[in-house]
Amino acid sequence: MEPAERARTYAALAESTRRWVVVMDGKAGFLFTVNGALLTFMWIGARLTDVAPAAQWLAVGASLGSLLALLAALWVVIPRRTFALSGTQHGEYRPISFYGYVATHYGAREFRRFEQDAAAFDDADFSRESLAEHFMVSRIVRNKTAWVVISGALTFASMALAGAALLVKTLVR
Repeated sequence: MEPAERARTYAALAESTRRWVVVMDGKAGFLFTVNGALLTFMWIGARLTDVAPAAQWLAVGASLGSLLALLAALWVVIPRRTFALSGTQHGEYRPISFYGYVATHYGAREFRRFEQDAAAFDDADFSRESLAEHFMVSRIVRNKTAWVVISGALTFASMALAGAALLVKTLVR
């Protein structure tokens, strides 16, 4: 495969992987919203402050789980400013497709220098850059996915505890 063809193939892989970043951010946003609604419902709508101690303890457990799920979801959507590609952060390689690298290594008035560095790339350099971008974004997606799973599990546990608190509230009057 020619370097130009490799570059197009790797760029398509990187684009596909970047879409997964959007998916994980969307899922994190959904979980954040669900947990915010759950907390609001438990303490304002269901009024779990004036109930039996067992229901209150369940509600506190649900709230703690929900707050942790909120934090996990928030961690997913916080942008990453740096992401070092192991073994390549020094030397000839310049990850010009990663905004963190560009913003860190080129000042606000250094577009010409950035343009010159990009113009020095040949087909093989662009091919390598596209593959490196796919590699970096894949790792970002993996990390985001892990935090979405954590947030989802905590959300599920919080909903179960909130349901148990409502059941105890209904049964113990």
